[in-house]
Amino acid sequence: MSENEDKTVNRRRLLRRAGTVAAGVAGTAVVGATVAAPAQAAPGDPVIQGATNAAGNSNTALTSNGGGPTLRLENTSTTTTADGTVLVRPALQLTPSGDVLHIDSPGGSIGMDTDGNIQVVAERGGDRYLEYVHTTGNSNQIVPVSPQRVIDTRSAGSRTRILNASSTTLDGSGRLRDGQTIHVDLSDFAFFSDALFGNLTVTTAVASGFVQIFPYRSPRPANFSTINYLTNQVISNSFMSGVGYDPDPESPLTDVISVYAARTTHIIIDVVAFVIGVGQVYPYILPFSAGATARGAESPEQRQAKRAAAAKQATPSWK
Repeated sequence: MSENEDKTVNRRRLLRRAGTVAAGVAGTAVVGATVAAPAQAAPGDPVIQGATNAAGNSNTALTSNGGGPTLRLENTSTTTTADGTVLVRPALQLTPSGDVLHIDSPGGSIGMDTDGNIQVVAERGGDRYLEYVHTTGNSNQIVPVSPQRVIDTRSAGSRTRILNASSTTLDGSGRLRDGQTIHVDLSDFAFFSDALFGNLTVTTAVASGFVQIFPYRSPRPANFSTINYLTNQVISNSFMSGVGYDPDPESPLTDVISVYAARTTHIIIDVVAFVIGVGQVYPYILPFSAGATARGAESPEQRQAKRAAAAKQATPSWK
């Protein structure tokens, strides 16, 4: 595993913990705290540019009655990479520290915890609440894709994503055997996705049963089914499932789901969307990808801009 891959895995672990912290703390009232008055600095004490300024336990306040912003930060240092990407230096840095902002923090306070989450204190009705700024580190987005066939056990060519394909897990025709679980690799569709939306079809089942789809490396749920079927029935069902990963340095896996069949059956899985946090979807399966030649010669950016402009002028269909 490369150094970057190792950091990605560790970062994902960290974000899992961060999401738990946010869910348990966000929206909790911070009441009964009194805020001390800011200390007064001695007149004429300067802020020395290009040096570290230690203010001790005093606070610095900036006030203005002008029409512009009270404080403006700008960093004009940029670097252009070989592919034309412009890298800009940050204009402001929040130093990560602690688990949560102190209960004495006044409304409007902003900070970053050691898990990389930005926290803000909101004040409403005399009470203060600790809330989190949503970022790709602690929230997800649903990314629709052009429908993709993940697996079709009826065809040997469509069974290549099964990590543990063998005569134990599959019968002579490729059907998932009863009581067996296969692990399906999704890494050519997404990188570190959190979940997927898809459609599951079963066909030519030898007996009535059910199929379960669940995150790789998670215990198989005891009382759960993604789909139920009868002997030789062809039936489909949409589903959403979490996606698992394995940080093993020898053979890391970023995006895997597990599929269990109670009775032997062929299975077909198609994916229509991924849930993405810190990861990403392979660009060429996006609806606006450059590979979607049916949309013409426009770039993805041009198509998105045109769609956004049309949306601003349109009325929602439900109004």
